[in-house]
Amino acid sequence: METHFNIQRRLYDYQLALSRTPREFDQAHQCFLALYNSTAHQGLRKERFASPIPLHVLGDSKGRLLTPQELTRKFAHALFVRSTNQYGCVTLHRSHFYVDQGLTRTPVLLWVAGEELRAVYDHVLLAEYTCHYDLRTGTVTRLRLGHWHPSLFAARQAQEVLLERTPQDSVVVVRPPAVRCPTATARSAEQLRLLHTPHSA
Repeated sequence: METHFNIQRRLYDYQLALSRTPREFDQAHQCFLALYNSTAHQGLRKERFASPIPLHVLGDSKGRLLTPQELTRKFAHALFVRSTNQYGCVTLHRSHFYVDQGLTRTPVLLWVAGEELRAVYDHVLLAEYTCHYDLRTGTVTRLRLGHWHPSLFAARQAQEVLLERTPQDSVVVVRPPAVRCPTATARSAEQLRLLHTPHSA
């Protein structure tokens, strides 16, 4: 038999999955908490509480409160701030991709949620890409073209310069890892030996 909390949690999983920005996610989470705390709980009925509603039993009790800095530290592993270039593109972990041409040289928030990377600016969803987030290394890999939303920031650019991009116009460019040449240090060491002249007595 499924618990009261699990039923409500599963129902709200769908609502949370529809969230497109951190603000929408927070609003859906607050709605879930309000519903859960104001619905009669079967466990409280069995224990014969005067009111089987968790909010009445717990009152203003709160769990462990965390400071905003601590919350940022715990959740920042999947949030990245990157600045767009003059074409509205950003680079993240060797992948170079388009976000919004209307935002040039502007910091945007890249938010990894499940298998999606979302680009957000001022609580507006700009673009979505499918990706894989490696928890061990903390890097985004296998970034693939997703969906772009109509630019709300196009007016910032001169209309004759701004060309609205389509998914066919841009691709995700992945730079190969940098190869370090170990012979460069060996050569400089050899040159130092050649320049060194022994003192004769």
